Amino acid sequence: MSTQSNESNKVMDLIKKAVEIFSIKGYEATSLSDIAGALGISRGPIYYHFKDKYGLYKAAFEYFDNDVRESHAKIVAQDKHIINFMEDVIYDCAERNTRFGPNLFFGIDTIEELYPIKEMYDKLNKDIYQEKLDYVYRSMEKGEVRRSIDPKQIADLIYLIYLGLLNSLQTNMLVGYSENEIRNLIRVLLSGIERYCCD
Repeated sequence: MSTQSNESNKVMDLIKKAVEIFSIKGYEATSLSDIAGALGISRGPIYYHFKDKYGLYKAAFEYFDNDVRESHAKIVAQDKHIINFMEDVIYDCAERNTRFGPNLFFGIDTIEELYPIKEMYDKLNKDIYQEKLDYVYRSMEKGEVRRSIDPKQIADLIYLIYLGLLNSLQTNMLVGYSENEIRNLIRVLLSGIERYCCD
């Protein structure tokens, strides 16, 4: 393995560990010593690669941003029926946000230093929402969704189910449920939407 490749792996390990700890403790409560200690290294490499805690947090956000965009793009590219798309995207978003933890963005809208990250986070959410809306329009063109339905309403219904599922996962209401059982719950909820909007 080349020195450059080895260095890239070390940087990625730092970013992943930062995501993990920021997700547990939040930005404000996390220190660089927490992250360095978890990796068994000094803080030197963090300062060298990221300058400070904000630089590391920004890299952690960019990792999250790329992960979300790539995963969402893969789901969109499968071009499934709108209901199957909704199931996949709801499960994927809930699984990712559970994996990344509830505190990764804690304080993002109140800590002045994080306002640039908040703007990037808002843009990510806006872009992902628009992709869902575009998918609904394409589904209308294919005849999967009634043209009399407001596309925004369908996109918003995706978020209603997603937020309910996410809250259930974060409060441990669904502890012990397998992926298939969670997907079955999503399908039950989507059956009402399918009757409402699909031909």
